[in-house]
Amino acid sequence: MGNLMFAGALATGKCSLDSSSTWVGMAGPMIGSMASDFVQESCSGETNIMWEEIGDITGRCPPNTGLKSLAYENGNHSTPSMNKEYEAAQMAYRENVAALMCGRSYSGLVSKYQAKFWALGHSIPHKSKENDGMVEFQSCAHGFPESKFGDNYRDRFYKTKLNHYDMQFLAGDSVMNEDKMPVKWFECLL
Repeated sequence: MGNLMFAGALATGKCSLDSSSTWVGMAGPMIGSMASDFVQESCSGETNIMWEEIGDITGRCPPNTGLKSLAYENGNHSTPSMNKEYEAAQMAYRENVAALMCGRSYSGLVSKYQAKFWALGHSIPHKSKENDGMVEFQSCAHGFPESKFGDNYRDRFYKTKLNHYDMQFLAGDSVMNEDKMPVKWFECLL
């Protein structure tokens, strides 16, 4: 979400990126997240009773402003105004991101939160099977050709098998799988 917020701030002139700075993007929902749409639909009774109850218990219902702001671009919960804001943010993202890590597998690394992302990856009606549980690869990589990405931590544009939290460096690196090494990827950028 930070990538989208920063891109929006750049696009509207609320801030600028100094020439001495480098923007490293990670797991940004640049065309939104189907998780937002799913929660909004669950809270309004459009999915099933189990997800409605989970939304009530976890405090996701009613959805907060932050969650609503991640509605999928041109989707059921997006507005024409949001779509224009997405377009402006996407341009700032495309013009300024120097390195990018996006997930294509919600299972990710072995961790205490792995099962949650497995459940999200299976339950949320993502538009692509390539997602990190919360954000689809196509949303994170929006504006960059897929051919620019590699599956090795040495690649500046890194298409990983990590879930959304793994890309926050919460579980370190895989011991042997090079497309599950977020810490090494970041270290290589330094």
